[in-house]
Amino acid sequence: MEAAAALEPHAGVSLHDLRPLVGGQVSAETASGHVEGTLLSCTARSAWIVVGDVDHVVALPQLRAIRAR
Repeated sequence: MEAAAALEPHAGVSLHDLRPLVGGQVSAETASGHVEGTLLSCTARSAWIVVGDVDHVVALPQLRAIRAR
C-alpha cells in the first residue's frame, strides 16, 4: 500500500502545471536539489529535464516547484 500511496498526486506540481513549460528552459526545486535545464517531456508521474548531456527524470512527488527561466 505504501508504494501506491507514493504515486498518488499531491498538492505540489501537477501535470497541468508542467504541460505549458514543455520544450522550454526551466528552474526546478526537487527533493534532491535545484535543477536548471530544458523540460523535454512530462507524464502524470514524472518530468524529464535535460541539463547539457545529463537526463533528470523526476517523479512528481519529488518535484517541489518549477518555473520558466
